[in-house]
This record gives sequence, C-alpha cells and structure tokens, in this order.
Amino acid sequence: MTTKTLPREAAICHAERMDALKLFGGVTRTRVVVVTIALRETYAREVARLARAPLFSVQRILDDLEREGILVSVLSGNQRRVMLNAEWLAANELRALALRLAEIMPDVRTALDAERRRPRRRGKPVDRARRDVA
Repeated sequence: MTTKTLPREAAICHAERMDALKLFGGVTRTRVVVVTIALRETYAREVARLARAPLFSVQRILDDLEREGILVSVLSGNQRRVMLNAEWLAANELRALALRLAEIMPDVRTALDAERRRPRRRGKPVDRARRDVA
C-alpha cells in the first residue's frame, strides 16, 4: 500500500493555509472572527450556523473578543448584535485580513455568499436552488 505524497510546493502551501486557519488561536475562533467581520453586524446563532460551530463555543468566543475590545455588542430587543469595534486601534487592518482569509476558506465563502441580507418581496417564488426567481 502506497501513500500519496504532495509535491513540496503544495505541501508548503497546505501548511501555510492550515497555519492561517489558526491565526486567531484556533480554527473555530478564526472562522468566528471571519464570519462576524464579513457580516458587519450579526448575532451569535447566525455566526454559529455560518461558521458551522457549536452555539455555546461561538458565544464564548464572542464574549472573549468583546472583553478584549475587538468587538462591541448592542442589545436589539432580546437579541445581542455584535460587530467590529470601529474605534479599536487596528479595526481596518483586521477587517482587511478577515476578508482576505474568507477568500481562502471556500466553505465559509460559499456560506456567506448564500446568506441573504435583505428582505424578499412577499409572495415571490423561490426556486429549488434557494435563489430568488427574477
């Protein structure tokens, strides 16, 4: 039985990608940061669904990021909306980095692209691919 080995360049690229996925401490934490920043303003359950992470873990990560001053939250009814703290010293750089990381995470990118951020016209038919019919 032989094992398939990657060429040296592909192995280095793969290793760099895996390191990038742990940029904020772990894969889940990185995915939560990327999804939160890409959505601009969101809530924990939405982040958990798009990042494919347990809700409790996402809530804990969002609390930690808020305690560190990276995120801010606002109560909207009974929902806690979180967003990047625009007054944080490296907010613009973090936003650029997170959006760049979203490009190398194909599953996160497709989840974000499929997410509808504005209301649909009432009664408008929806096709099976879950896209609106023109």
